[in-house]
Amino acid sequence: MTTTKLKKQNKGFSLVELIIVIAIIAIISAAIAPQIIRYIDKARKQKDIEAANTIYDAASLALASTDDALRDAWEKKTGEKTFTVTTNGETYELEVIAWARGSYFYKQENGEFKNSWNSKQYLWDYVEEFKANLAQMGGRNFNTKYEVIPFKYRKTKDPYGVHSQYADSWILYRRTDNFQIEVWIGYKENSADGYGTNIVRPYYRLYPDPDKRWIK
Repeated sequence: MTTTKLKKQNKGFSLVELIIVIAIIAIISAAIAPQIIRYIDKARKQKDIEAANTIYDAASLALASTDDALRDAWEKKTGEKTFTVTTNGETYELEVIAWARGSYFYKQENGEFKNSWNSKQYLWDYVEEFKANLAQMGGRNFNTKYEVIPFKYRKTKDPYGVHSQYADSWILYRRTDNFQIEVWIGYKENSADGYGTNIVRPYYRLYPDPDKRWIK
């Protein structure tokens, strides 16, 4: 075989062929990329639901293991601010029990759950027991001092369109109608944001029965 024939057989792709290949790859990428992103987002949301489940279990265990006096106190109206929410077709009121940051954008000590019932001393023991349970159940990344339970999905916005900020807090709520525990993600209004308040507002329920608007 001559040198000329070898050159003809190994001439490679032409410019037109390369352009066609690149165009095909771009089309396939454009079609697949949104599905991959959606899959990753769903996987991250599932991780957040699992974390919310752990928070819920720790809170339920604290309630189950407390004495009668604290159980009776649990079902008293606290007089704290309530929030009317609608999730999965049901509308009811909530009041906050404890909250913690779910974001690394804040000081690490804010990752530890804080008692929102400072004026209700008879409920302080409950919150302390809940925190101890959470540290044991989740390990070092769950509510040990100066640790944060991070959101895996970090793009959750207010479904009511009131706030432009992403969710930044885990919130342990109590329903006012049946005193059931719920775990939500939401946003803590700060004076630095122009609200002049320190209210923790609910965005979406993660456990039990995660909000279908959030997991879609």
